[in-house]
Amino acid sequence: MIFRYFLSLIILLCAFTAQSNDLVSERGWVEDPSGLMTVSEVKQAKESALTTKLFSKGYSPSAFWIRLRIDPARLDDPAIQNLVVRIRPPYQDQIWIYDPLAATDKVRVTGDYYDWADDEYRSLNLNFVIPVGTEPRDIWFRIKASVSTLTFIEVMTPDQVRAADRKQEIITMLYLSALFVCFGWAILTRINRKDKLLSFYLIREFVVILYALAILGYLRIFGSGWLAPSWIDQSTNLIAFIFITTLIWFDWQLIREFKPNKWIALLHGGLVFFLPIAVILMIMGKTREAAQLSSLVVMAYMLLTVLSVLSTQAWKQARLVPLEEKPICSKSFLAFIYLIAISVALLHRLPIMGSSSGSDLFFYFNLVYPLLTSITLMIFVQKRLYRLSKNQQERQRRLELAEIEVNKERAQRKEQSNFLKMLAHEMKTPLSVVRMAVGGKGLPAKTHEVVERAVTDMDGIIERLLQVERLEDGRIDIKHQNIDLQEMVNSLCVSLPEGERIHTHINGELILHSDLQLVRVIISNLLENALKYSPQDSPVEIDVNEHAGQISITVENKVGMTGFPDPERVFNKYYRSPLAHQKTGSGLGLYLVKSLVTLLGGSVQYTHTNESVRFIAYIPTRG
Repeated sequence: MIFRYFLSLIILLCAFTAQSNDLVSERGWVEDPSGLMTVSEVKQAKESALTTKLFSKGYSPSAFWIRLRIDPARLDDPAIQNLVVRIRPPYQDQIWIYDPLAATDKVRVTGDYYDWADDEYRSLNLNFVIPVGTEPRDIWFRIKASVSTLTFIEVMTPDQVRAADRKQEIITMLYLSALFVCFGWAILTRINRKDKLLSFYLIREFVVILYALAILGYLRIFGSGWLAPSWIDQSTNLIAFIFITTLIWFDWQLIREFKPNKWIALLHGGLVFFLPIAVILMIMGKTREAAQLSSLVVMAYMLLTVLSVLSTQAWKQARLVPLEEKPICSKSFLAFIYLIAISVALLHRLPIMGSSSGSDLFFYFNLVYPLLTSITLMIFVQKRLYRLSKNQQERQRRLELAEIEVNKERAQRKEQSNFLKMLAHEMKTPLSVVRMAVGGKGLPAKTHEVVERAVTDMDGIIERLLQVERLEDGRIDIKHQNIDLQEMVNSLCVSLPEGERIHTHINGELILHSDLQLVRVIISNLLENALKYSPQDSPVEIDVNEHAGQISITVENKVGMTGFPDPERVFNKYYRSPLAHQKTGSGLGLYLVKSLVTLLGGSVQYTHTNESVRFIAYIPTRG
C-alpha cells in the first residue's frame, strides 16, 4: 500500500511540473548586497548565469535581480498580444518587474506584502502581465525576501497559464481533500474513542491543513480585502514555524511509544522550544533569523528522528510477550517510513537553504511530506487503535470470566459457610452429650481419657473451621486491650491436654496491647501443634520476650515421628506433612497463626535444627 502512495505522489508532482516550455531563451542573476542598486547599475554589474527556472540563494539579506530574455519568435500563435509571468511560491515577500515596454512612471510590484486584489492577473500564484513585443528583450525582476529567496519564474501565454492554473487548482483541491479526509477521520474517531496519540494526530492534521492553505496561496486569497497584507505575511511565517514544531512534537510522542534512548528522546523533544524563540525573533523584526533557525532545527529534527527510531528498544523488550502486546509494526518498517519522509523533506529544505540548486520537481516536495506522513500515520494510528480495541475487548472478556469465577467462588464460600455453621451447631450438642456421658461413672480411666481427647480434638477442628471462615470473610474485629502474657501462657498450660510438658520462659511481667482472643488463639495453636507432633513426654519450650517494640513468642519442640514440615508449605491452608495424617488434625492451626499474626501487624517464622522445630511469632507491643 505504501508503494501506491509513492506512485500517487509521483503523479502529483508530474502534474505540477509538466508544463509547456516557456518563452524565455536566456536567464541570469545579479546580487545587490546593498539593496540600493538601480536597473541601470544592475545592467552594468557582473552577471551570473541561471540554468533553471528555480532560483535560490538561501536566507541571504541581499536583494537579487533576475534577468529573463523574452523571445517572441518562440510563440506558435503570432496573434497573441500579452504574456503572463507566473511566479511561485505565493508567499514570496516583494518582487518588482522592470520591462522596457512598460510605462516608466509606474512601479509594478507583487508579493504577499500586497493585496491579492491588486494583482494584474489573479490566481494562486504571483503574476505580471506583459506585452509580447516584436523583438527579443530583457526583463528584470528584483527580489527582496525576509525569509528564503527560493523563487520559481516562468513566462507563458494566457492559454497556457489558464490551463496550468486549472490543473494546479484541481490538484491542490485533491491534495487538500486528502488532508481533510485524514482530519475528518481523526475527528470522528476521536469522538468515539479517547486516545492521547489520536488527539495529538488531530492537532497535527489541523496545523498541516493551515500550513497547506498558507503555502498554496489560499491564505492570501481569503485574507484579501479585510486582512492587512503584512498580517498575511507574518501569519504565513508563524504558521510555518508552528508546523515545524507540531511535526517535531507529534513524532516525539509517537516514537516514545517504542522506547527510544532517553537522552536522544530528550534532545528530540527539546526541539519544540524552537517555537517561542522564533516568535520572539519575529517580534523583534528578525524574521530572516527565525527562518534560518527553523532550517537548522529541521536538520537537527531529521537527524534526531532517525537516531531515535534506530535506538528504540520496544521490539527487544517484547520478545517474550504475547502477539497482541507486541509493537504495532516492525522496527525496520518504522525506520523505512521515516527515512523516506525525511528524505523527501530534505530534498525541499536544501534548495530553501541555498545549499542545493534542486530542480523544478523539488519545488513541491514540501507538500509531499505532509501528505505522505498524514496518510501513513492515519493508517498507523488506525491499526494501533484496532489493536488497542481488540486488547480492550479481550480484557473485558477476561474480566467478565473473572467476575463469573468470583461469583461462583462467592456462592461456594457462602454455601461452605452455611454448611460450617450448620455443622458447628448440629455437632456442639452431641459433643456436649458425649462429654457428659463420659464424665459419668462406669468407664475405665483409660477409656475415659481416650474418649475425652477425641471429643476435644473434634471440638477443636470445628472451632478452627469457624475461625478460618470468619477470618477470610473479614468478620474479625480487633479489640485492643492490655494482655498479661505470663498469666495467659500459664492458663493455657493448665487448660491444654498434656500442658504439664510445657516449660515457660517469660522475662518478667510482659504487657501486650492487642486483641486478647486473637493472641490467645495464636499461642494456643502454637502450643497445641508442638504438643501434638512432638515425642510423648518430651518437653515443649515457650519463650516470650520484648525487643524493639515487638513481643516475640518462640515455641520449640523435639521432632516426632511425623518428621519436619515443608518450609515452603508449612503455613499453607490445609497443609499437613505426609506422616502427620497418623494424628487427628485439620491443617488449619498454623495457617490461622500466620493469618492472625499478619492481621495484628506482625510476622511469623519457621526454623529447625537437627532435632527440633521452632516457630517464632512477632507481634507489635502496641497494635
